[in-house]
Amino acid sequence: MVFTDVDMPGSMSGVTLAERVNESWPDIRLVLTSGRHRFADREVPDHGLFVPKPYRASQVIDAIHRAD
Repeated sequence: MVFTDVDMPGSMSGVTLAERVNESWPDIRLVLTSGRHRFADREVPDHGLFVPKPYRASQVIDAIHRAD
């Protein structure tokens, strides 16, 4: 499981990280978050999930369970 923000410090975005994880380790599930960007779940690599900010811990936990 990888849970990452779309906007990360440095030159790599969370979307790029998710794409690279999906390419190298397709069995790892992906959950993205952002307070600036909105994605439909279908836009997240490998049918991952998107949780918009601000979020409650229960929303993240639910996304992790659904991503399995």
